Amino acid sequence: MVRTVTAITLLFALLFTAGCAAIVVGAGAGAGVYTWVKGELIRSYAKDFVHTETATIQSLDYLKITIDEKNQKGSETTIKARQSDGSPVTVKIRTIRYDMTEVAVRCGYVGYWDRKNAELIHATILNTI
Repeated sequence: MVRTVTAITLLFALLFTAGCAAIVVGAGAGAGVYTWVKGELIRSYAKDFVHTETATIQSLDYLKITIDEKNQKGSETTIKARQSDGSPVTVKIRTIRYDMTEVAVRCGYVGYWDRKNAELIHATILNTI
């Protein structure tokens, strides 16, 4: 009897722990997982650098955000652009590992960062990927 209760308890513990791990992994990979740091809205994408860079450029084009400058240094690309109202947009794409990239979006002027438009850009990138 004690063995059965112990086995059932261990089984539930294993299922609970495995379930939590799945939730944590799912939460990290899911939509809406952003970090807001000093005016930059940062999100990781489970895609390689080239795929993410292409999706980002297509997203900016779709949103009618004009790209003024694109600079690449090693495994990081910086895109400087502007919205239709003239406000600046800066997007930094960098490799985290071979199949993971990070995109940082900054919209607006110093002291008045536009988080709403940064979220829109990220949502468009996510739909493009």
